[in-house]
Amino acid sequence: MHVLMVTLMVTNGSVLGFPGLIQRLLWLSVQCFLCDDGDDGDVSFRFVYFETLSRICGYLVPQMVVISSEIGASGTFLIEILVERLLCSDMRPGLKDDVVYSFFDPEISVLKEMITLITPDHVGMFREMYGGILKMVFRLTDRDRSAIHTLLQFYDPGLRCFVFPDYLLGPLMEDYAGILGIQIRNQVPFYATKEEPDIGGISRALYLSPEVTKGGLKEKGKLPGFHLSFLETKAKEYADLGDWKAVCALIAVSIYGIILFPNQKNFVDINAIRLFVQKNPIPTLVGDVYYSVHNRNEKRRGGLIRCCAQLLYKWFMGYLPSRGVFVLLDHTVNWETKLMGLRAKDIAWTHSSGVGQDFICSCGGFPNVPRIGVQGCINYNPTLLKRQMGFAMEVPPLKSEIQETFYFPVEGNQSRLTKRVEFTRLPFSVGDPWYPLIEESHSSVSMEEFLEMKRERDQLHAEKTELEMSVARVQMANQEIKGKLEDQDKRHALVVKRFEIDTAYYGKVSQALESSTREHDITKERLARASKVIEDKKRRQILVRDQREDRVRVLIAEWEAKLKIKETENVKIIVERDHYLAERDHYFRQMKIHQKEVGRLQQENTELRFAVKFTRMVDDVGPSVGPSSD
Repeated sequence: MHVLMVTLMVTNGSVLGFPGLIQRLLWLSVQCFLCDDGDDGDVSFRFVYFETLSRICGYLVPQMVVISSEIGASGTFLIEILVERLLCSDMRPGLKDDVVYSFFDPEISVLKEMITLITPDHVGMFREMYGGILKMVFRLTDRDRSAIHTLLQFYDPGLRCFVFPDYLLGPLMEDYAGILGIQIRNQVPFYATKEEPDIGGISRALYLSPEVTKGGLKEKGKLPGFHLSFLETKAKEYADLGDWKAVCALIAVSIYGIILFPNQKNFVDINAIRLFVQKNPIPTLVGDVYYSVHNRNEKRRGGLIRCCAQLLYKWFMGYLPSRGVFVLLDHTVNWETKLMGLRAKDIAWTHSSGVGQDFICSCGGFPNVPRIGVQGCINYNPTLLKRQMGFAMEVPPLKSEIQETFYFPVEGNQSRLTKRVEFTRLPFSVGDPWYPLIEESHSSVSMEEFLEMKRERDQLHAEKTELEMSVARVQMANQEIKGKLEDQDKRHALVVKRFEIDTAYYGKVSQALESSTREHDITKERLARASKVIEDKKRRQILVRDQREDRVRVLIAEWEAKLKIKETENVKIIVERDHYLAERDHYFRQMKIHQKEVGRLQQENTELRFAVKFTRMVDDVGPSVGPSSD
């Protein structure tokens, strides 16, 4: 491929580096690129095809232009243009034309900020509920996009997989399930519908009230859904309240709409929401990638790939070598050169945890697996991809299993693949292998040879079984004799060992007795000294005890004398108290007598006062009573 990097400065309709008419045509194309959003939503395209220029200027005019622009002052744009020579089929013999693809470039800064709301204690809860979708929140670099773009050049619409020089690759549902840590459920798969959103089901899945859910649903691109800002606000509110189930659900549905099933910028549409509620995204993810790639590869027209590019990148990188020459290659080596240097033996076929396990090879009455994506329905052919699950392709698949009409003769897989490559052609020239080739015998044979070898193998297996039985009988007899000899040797060894143990034991006993005698003499001396010390201590203890007893007797006598004095004083106090009580009682009796006398005198005084008042009243009334004497 002949490539020329040209940096242009576009200012007010002028292009530096191209003369006259080419300037105006390029300027019009750039204006169209910058102003027109296209029919694919709010997506920033990185690849543009200038058909007008190629017709005017021949093979030196750009066929593919990669533009990365930053708006400067006064309408100035800095544009980097990758100019590729227009190579026709006659200039690239045996190779098919390149197809230009573009991918969604979601803004993940908001998602990154939302993910920081999950505390380390609740990351495990998120993983248990929604799998490993957090690792899908990353932005593809230009080199990552180049890897996917190169991979898509190998897509074969007839086989519905990626055809390389001597091997096939294609995303399996089991591959995606292993990457995301989400199980494939046995249920009716998702299909797009125009029915009204199920407010109740969405509310339960997001742990929101029906009123909040209904109020948050908006319309964009003729589809209802949630704006990412709404989900971010609610996630922060529930994080402050400590409702971590709601926080995890809101973050998960945001990843579904922005990363796994992208459609509109910063908008989670109803299809992504229904997939989140259904909790079975794997079949739809696989359907999206096959349908979108197949649709854009039709007639080699290219365009926007509507699938999760991050997941497709992770899947592809999993099969590439992780060590050796391939990893040590300089980063400036382009992907087509790197991939064309790989062979089937270099691919990491066993990197998946599901290798060797059962996988979905057909569905219902279909000979292959039909998948319904968000944009459409398509089938893919797992029978061609058995090697990715650790199985060999011993017989060719039926025509119905791959839904193709081309002839598939009964021969080795490698020859069939070679003919398919010759028929469809590869996008790049085959380079030298990165890893040395090892001479090996052919593993693919015809069916007749295979059946003959199988019969011979069965016959040899029967003969081997008889020989093994004979050998087993001889070995059993030999084992019995050998066992008897070993028993005798063991008994003799035990006797010798027991004699050695007894001899050693008696020697140790003699040494122990001598040592014990010496220790006994030393102990007797220590005991005599200790007895003397004890007798001295006893005499001192007796003397101290006598002194203490004398002191106790003296103290007892002193306390008894003091006690007698206190008893005498107490008797005096009691006598004085009794005398005081007797005087108090006498005083109270006299007081009662005086009170009675005072009461009697007061009564008499009252009676006398009444008599005096009555007498005065009689005297005052007396002269006016009775007839006059005149």
